Amino acid sequence: MMHAMKTTHTLLIAVIASLVLMTAFRPKASPTLTGAWGYGPADNRTVMICTDKVFSVAQYNITGKTLLHSWGGTWRLAGNQLIRQIEWDSRDSTQVGKELSHTIQASNATLRLGNAPETWQRLDDGGPGELAGAWVITGTYNNDKVSKRPNPFFPRRTMKVLSGKYFHWIAYHLTNKQFQNAGGGSYSTVNGKYTENIEFFTKTPASVGKTLSFDYSFVDGDWRHRGEKSTGGVMDECWTRREQLENK
Repeated sequence: MMHAMKTTHTLLIAVIASLVLMTAFRPKASPTLTGAWGYGPADNRTVMICTDKVFSVAQYNITGKTLLHSWGGTWRLAGNQLIRQIEWDSRDSTQVGKELSHTIQASNATLRLGNAPETWQRLDDGGPGELAGAWVITGTYNNDKVSKRPNPFFPRRTMKVLSGKYFHWIAYHLTNKQFQNAGGGSYSTVNGKYTENIEFFTKTPASVGKTLSFDYSFVDGDWRHRGEKSTGGVMDECWTRREQLENK
């Protein structure tokens, strides 16, 4: 009897030890880049937003109400390499179309790219906002009826890239590689209200610092975005997820 109890006890210890070792050496899931990352003070702030496929970087001076640099496109990971295909660059249009590759060191809280000295801090992980993703403006509403543009995706594109708390919008031309305008800041979605806090805006720098509230809803998968423009006047826009346009 005692021998059987000792055998059972030994087997139990062996099982526990095996489970501990399996847990210790189980490969850890790679941190996701999805969400928003940032570094720098208010007069030289840089924010990068990553959806599951699209990225947007904005460097700006909040106090000076000036955009310093906007660039972005699509991204993917290959091992420890971050590969980015450039679609727009406000500073250097010759970068458009190029593929850039950097080694990355990422945790759930920080991100390092190549040999760059900056350490990005995670700002959010894609939540809690309900509009996270890449959206392209595809039309406008008139008397609750949408009118879609014939070519919203190419060659000229106006896109909003949102994480869970931050947004960028960018207008750029794919054929002539020209950047046109951009804006961005933080946002929230609460009870059907989409609220933006503007931190940069190339079209109207005087709008920096404003808080704007809009109604938002989903109509057949599209985002209906309506309210009043920062410069005044009514708007009622239709935005479609980028992947839907790419899959057509």
